[in-house]
Amino acid sequence: MLPTALVPVRISPLSKSRLAHLLPGRDRAVLVRELFDRVVDVLLACGLRVVVLAPDEMGRRPDVETWTDEAVGLNAALGAAVDRAGVPVLIVHADLPDITTEDVFAVLDAPGDVVIARARDGGTNALLLRSRLRPAFGRLSALRHAQRARAAGLRATVIDRPGLALDVDDGAALTASSSPRPSSSRRPTP
Repeated sequence: MLPTALVPVRISPLSKSRLAHLLPGRDRAVLVRELFDRVVDVLLACGLRVVVLAPDEMGRRPDVETWTDEAVGLNAALGAAVDRAGVPVLIVHADLPDITTEDVFAVLDAPGDVVIARARDGGTNALLLRSRLRPAFGRLSALRHAQRARAAGLRATVIDRPGLALDVDDGAALTASSSPRPSSSRRPTP
């Protein structure tokens, strides 16, 4: 059974404030939209049902469902969305410039009740929940997700994939991202 993909996003001139010294608000909103569209397109190419989780209409796309946040804060909003969607669910952040279908299939094919795609800073950029677990995104969340899973008696797998490791949160990540490249819509052959 394929999971529902949840993509939390905030698209506004206030988004990505750590890039304010490099990009004015309007340009940051455009960047967030472009990154978000890339992530959604990749997830759709994988054949997943995609649900955008947003506080307002800015994250709306006609080809995917949009749910309004039901709680305040990222983890609370995602927790409510996971409860609504049920498991399995794949949470993917909207700011991954190098994500490919191969990266998504690597997460889907990984063993475990909880699969954590670790960000290069130790955070979590994708989280596959085959069993219920409360999201705990934030600093060093890959470790926190693994610890929570194991404490709940669940099997946790942490994977490192270049396309899932880089999220655009600061100027260094913005310059480190490769140029967008097309990704195939089929599973790689083993």
